[in-house]
Amino acid sequence: MRIGGIEVSSGINTVMYYYVYQITNLLNDKIYVGKHKSAKHPSKNEYYGSGKQITAAIKKYGIENFKKEVLHYCSSLEEMADKEGKIVTEDFVKRVDTYNMHKGGSGGWDHYNGSNKHSENSRKGGKKSAKRLNEFIAEQKANNTEWWQDWYSKVVEQNRAKNSNGWSNFTPDEYEQRRKQASKLATGEGNSQYGKIWISNILTKEVKRITIDDTIPSGWVKGKKGHVPKKLWVNNGVKEHYILLEKQQEYVSIGFSSGRLKSSMPRKSIVV
Repeated sequence: MRIGGIEVSSGINTVMYYYVYQITNLLNDKIYVGKHKSAKHPSKNEYYGSGKQITAAIKKYGIENFKKEVLHYCSSLEEMADKEGKIVTEDFVKRVDTYNMHKGGSGGWDHYNGSNKHSENSRKGGKKSAKRLNEFIAEQKANNTEWWQDWYSKVVEQNRAKNSNGWSNFTPDEYEQRRKQASKLATGEGNSQYGKIWISNILTKEVKRITIDDTIPSGWVKGKKGHVPKKLWVNNGVKEHYILLEKQQEYVSIGFSSGRLKSSMPRKSIVV
């Protein structure tokens, strides 16, 4: 059987689907060929490739204007890469009616991930390499593939090995006991801040801690923001002012009260 001039074969692996697929733009007949591994049948898998040109085209024209077809079902990663490599050649990439930007074949994420070459490319490629890896992992996770399950279990094991005394390694009873101990240490004399207060310098705005038994030095006030002038709103029903706290009594004596004008009142704001 042939699709778009390409010979189609079938050889289904019942545990994992390895296949080469073709995406066709129904509006301009441009195509994209890629390979994919998934625990989901292609008909139920909404993966349409991660190439920049094909993803941009789908975003521009809408997914409803693209058709996905399986060209080859394969029994292994190697066979899948070989089939794709024979289609997505350098000449294929150069064609104006394709979205592919790179030659196909081996060298995908299953080939690189975890290898010294992948580590080297990650250092060289920086953000681009990290983004591609993250996209691959996200897609594997979404399909709950065997690769994802195996990779995730290894990550968990490695993290536990690095932090053998971490919370994730405790049984429920051990977790509760540790939680109570931590809570006890964080209160009273067990807290490193116990018996201390913050003070700030009015002029220099310097902030420091002293014990509650210490005398607050001249020019210093209690609190981290004690040096910040304290203000409040006052109004007389017609005007409102934002004044220093020490001026409150002065304004009260001429008919002002605390608070802002109501929204229904005419407003003329003056900040002093």
